Amino acid sequence: MQEKGINSTFKKLIYESSEMVFLADDTFPYPIFYSNRSFEEQIGASLPDRSLVGLGLDSSSFIFKEEINLSYRGNDYDFSLDLPQDSSTNYFLFHKGKKIRSQSLPTKKEFQQFLMESPDAQLILKPDGEIFLCNKEALKLFGYTENGELNHLSELEKLFDDPHQWGNWIDAAIGEPLTHRFTSTLISEFGEQLALEIVTKQLIVDDIQYVILSFKNISEKINLERELKDSSSFLMNLTEQVPGGLYQLLLDNEGKMSFSFLSKGIAQVVGLKPEELADFTDISMLLSRVHPMDLPQVIMSSIASARKVEPWQCQFRVKSDLNFDEYRWILGAARPQVLSNGNMVWYGYLTDISRQKEFEAKLDESRKAAEKANQIKSDFLSMISHELRTPLNAISGSVYSLLQDGPLAHQRPELDTINYAVDNLIIMINDLLDFQKIEAGKLAIESTPFHLSSLCNQIIKGLSSHARESKNRLDVTLSKGLDITVYGDKTRLSQVLNNLITNALKFTIEGEVNVKIELRRSSDGKAKVYFEVKDNGIGIAKEHQERIFNNFDQVRPTFSPKYGGTGLGLSITRKLLNLMGGEIGLQSELNEGSRFFFELEFDIAEMKLNNHARPTEYSNQSSPLHFLMAEDNNVNALVLGKILNKWGFTFERVLNGVEAVNAVKQTNFDCILMDIQMPEMNGFEATLEIKKISEVPIIALSAAAKTEIKDRIEECDFDGFIAKPIDASELQKIIREVIFEKNQSA
Repeated sequence: MQEKGINSTFKKLIYESSEMVFLADDTFPYPIFYSNRSFEEQIGASLPDRSLVGLGLDSSSFIFKEEINLSYRGNDYDFSLDLPQDSSTNYFLFHKGKKIRSQSLPTKKEFQQFLMESPDAQLILKPDGEIFLCNKEALKLFGYTENGELNHLSELEKLFDDPHQWGNWIDAAIGEPLTHRFTSTLISEFGEQLALEIVTKQLIVDDIQYVILSFKNISEKINLERELKDSSSFLMNLTEQVPGGLYQLLLDNEGKMSFSFLSKGIAQVVGLKPEELADFTDISMLLSRVHPMDLPQVIMSSIASARKVEPWQCQFRVKSDLNFDEYRWILGAARPQVLSNGNMVWYGYLTDISRQKEFEAKLDESRKAAEKANQIKSDFLSMISHELRTPLNAISGSVYSLLQDGPLAHQRPELDTINYAVDNLIIMINDLLDFQKIEAGKLAIESTPFHLSSLCNQIIKGLSSHARESKNRLDVTLSKGLDITVYGDKTRLSQVLNNLITNALKFTIEGEVNVKIELRRSSDGKAKVYFEVKDNGIGIAKEHQERIFNNFDQVRPTFSPKYGGTGLGLSITRKLLNLMGGEIGLQSELNEGSRFFFELEFDIAEMKLNNHARPTEYSNQSSPLHFLMAEDNNVNALVLGKILNKWGFTFERVLNGVEAVNAVKQTNFDCILMDIQMPEMNGFEATLEIKKISEVPIIALSAAAKTEIKDRIEECDFDGFIAKPIDASELQKIIREVIFEKNQSA
């Protein structure tokens, strides 16, 4: 573009001027068509677009202005501006241009403002200590108000633990133009001690020497460092003092496992000398000391922990010393963590559990000894009960036979007394056996269908003779709705009611015992039944009411015929009820009587037992039944034979199972009474053989409780069971049932 309005006389002067001058066209984009050397050196040489737009200016930046500031490449420039005056001057004249500052360097005023507002306490001093500038934070640190005045560093001497140390700060800065750091303690106006870090550096401005002091409160940092040091010392001490040893195990990407940390306690655990611990890094060094039988478990559990990233725990043996074959038991546990680089690290511990293992071994020996002693006790109870039941069976059977013969009037009370004593002995034997089973956790509650009201009436009827013997009145009240068949343990319910009613009769003299059984709720196939036994006997004092449920405990221990017993009846009653889902309650007043009560819930069976459908007569009355009696004991056989004869039955007797099987092969019998314990072939084996060749019903006879041989009875498919001593009425009932079922199926 042609240069416009430039007089050649002044061109050289303008071009050589130290101030920047340039001309720009007055039409967009306002191209620059002339510039002097100063403009070119500072701006033009680096300006790709030689126009005002290229300089970042638009018309609003310079129209109607006489001065203008522009920024270019981080620098600020100031220009005077002459606008076109008429149509002959169609350009803008920018002259007297000069750089006012670089944006990276603030002005003196700005620098001072920055210093004053700095978050760190700062002073600018002269070498003699005279304070040239003090910012707000410094005034605040040294206890001055915001408008306070601090003239010389010596005024602060009283605040520092070393009054004259400020001279060293200045000397260090002037001596070497480097940054120097010091620490000092400042005592505030409130008596608080602050730890300060002082940074000093020389500053020269317009050839004048200054020193910058910066103060930083590092009290928190020092306290934190002290706490960290104390914590570190505590943790290191803890690491060394904990029983066993701590470790860090690293598994790298190449599959190598090595210990990255081992506490000193590891040496004692794995049997190392202290100086050997530093070289104990590879996992194989530990594995080489593990007992060969435990090594697979250690390896497999470690692999599982790594794959699943789950905690690891293992018990294993390690050599006590490399020169010996002795081992110690170790418990190892660790928690894995996957690192960002893919490595896995375990943080864990090893501890010696040899003493624990010794204790466990002794405990196991004691347990086995206790189990053996318990088995001996159990065997003894089973044996003694069997031996006691045999003579009791003879006594009971003989008394029954004598009563059937029509004894004289003065003989009947004596026979009733004998019968009562036998019943008490049987109860005591059963209590001892049940107690042993409950304690061993071997007593199971059955769930079989039985008719509820029939069972209750049967129990009351069976105890009527006891009531007469004790000269008491025994009454029973059954509510409506009890004519149902339910699932439950008929035997254990009978035992509970027998215990409670027998106790009531025992501790009541010429009084009343009332039994109340009430259907409380029947819905959703379940029946809740309330049982109560109430007497007006001697009663129980408040302080003794819990004691009566203890094992082998009696409020009035005695062996008198009236109050004697094992002290187990109520204890077993409570435990049986708990097993059946009930809880016994008691209300009693001394000399006024007692009331025992409980509730049980039964599942209702779909069928109902029809009283008219029960088998009450034999299906064949025209000819007597013929029995096979398999019994090796002569006394038992004699008593049982008398009972059968009284009923008009005939029988043949054999002495063992072999003879029983042979007898069945040769003769037809209506029923077999099979003793369980016999020589040569016992009752179980004989029954299995007979079932192969005959359908004759077989009733098991045993002095053992049914629960002890329940599984064998079911396995051998017995048709019935009667316990010794034999209850004649119960035997008669079972005979009727099995004969009836046989004839019905025929």
